[in-house]
Amino acid sequence: MPDKQKKEIFNILFVDDEENVLRSLKRLFIDDSNIEVFTALSGKAGLEILKNNDIAVIVSDQRMPEMSGAQFLEKAKRLQPDSVRIVLTGYADVNAAMDAINKGGAFKYITKPWDDNDLMLSVLNSIETYRLKKENRRLSELTKKQNEELKKWNTELEFYVQQHTVELTKQNKELNTLNEKLKTNLKEFITAFSNLIELRDKTVRSHSNTVAALSEGIAEKLGLSKSEVDAITTAAQLHDIGKIGIPDIVLFKNTDELTPDEMEEYTKHPVRGQAAVDPVEELREAGMLIRSHHEWHDGNGFPDRLSGNKIPLGSRIIAIADKLDRLTSGGAGKLSIESALNVVKSLSGIQFDPELYGMLHEVAREKITINVGAADAMEVELRPKDLMPGLIVSRDVMTGTGLLLLRKGMTLNERNIETMKRGYHIDPSKSGIFVWKRIK
Repeated sequence: MPDKQKKEIFNILFVDDEENVLRSLKRLFIDDSNIEVFTALSGKAGLEILKNNDIAVIVSDQRMPEMSGAQFLEKAKRLQPDSVRIVLTGYADVNAAMDAINKGGAFKYITKPWDDNDLMLSVLNSIETYRLKKENRRLSELTKKQNEELKKWNTELEFYVQQHTVELTKQNKELNTLNEKLKTNLKEFITAFSNLIELRDKTVRSHSNTVAALSEGIAEKLGLSKSEVDAITTAAQLHDIGKIGIPDIVLFKNTDELTPDEMEEYTKHPVRGQAAVDPVEELREAGMLIRSHHEWHDGNGFPDRLSGNKIPLGSRIIAIADKLDRLTSGGAGKLSIESALNVVKSLSGIQFDPELYGMLHEVAREKITINVGAADAMEVELRPKDLMPGLIVSRDVMTGTGLLLLRKGMTLNERNIETMKRGYHIDPSKSGIFVWKRIK
């Protein structure tokens, strides 16, 4: 009988100066036969393991004696650049975690105490990213080799050239498929990270996703290219990333309540946001839009006091979408959609590009309102598998533990339907999803 295909084993390395933490981490993967766990009590010991073993995922504590997590990950990156690196950090060490992301090339950070399921999912996703990177390189090298062979065979026999071209096309399709999957993984990470940012302020839950949906709709109505729409949508999801380092006492105040020192700190967040994403080449265009999303049409914004068309179009779009959502969400002072649109209209030509208001008005009605009365629609409860694009959510969609997946009034599309299906699978809710259904 032929031998069964050898099962691929992936090595993961946990580094922490507390032995009980390492035991807890190792225990999470004890039943997974596809994973072998290595542990180290220091960065130095971890580097020795990396010299002798191929490691798919590295999870390191930030606070360790002699060598911090950021320092260890920076050295680990030189030894095994393909390894996916994750840093464990306390809430107070977020800035240090960003240092690990910038210098050590960390894929993400996880705060202590961690959630076992979230940590396991992060490691498994990182293993898949590592596998895709290796496979991507293998296919790239294979494609290069085949191109060289193609040149040689072209001088020998045209039949073989034609035959090989068919095979090469197949390999290129596989490579393109893998590249698209990597792009999808990046988009999903951006969505997850934007949700993590908003955990600090539950009054603006789903703010980034709503701003992204509005911005995407406006960009599409302007007829922008797909790459431009994608960059604007990504920037909208991450536009508040620079607020990570702002103290809560500043973050939770209205801007007109801030002291001069607090206002100075607050106005730094667009620049910090750009700096945070700049190390990722695919996010640099989005970073430029993040920097300018608080500029005003009349030049009285920040940080660069740009005005009019000197403000990037994507930043102007995000700014007007951001204002509308902040007016219609949050605390007891939130406005109806119509009142909020009137406020935005009054600021057009002062704070916002006046040419964008009409499109915002259309997109807001399409994506976060429903213009039907009791005689036109009825509320129905559906399971995630029964959802369809175009339906409008009539109540906030929450997971079983109370995390907001989608705000009421949002229009369903393939992307947010998939998000809700995954959310209900990981953290099931006792109730279904309530939507408006038109009465024929």
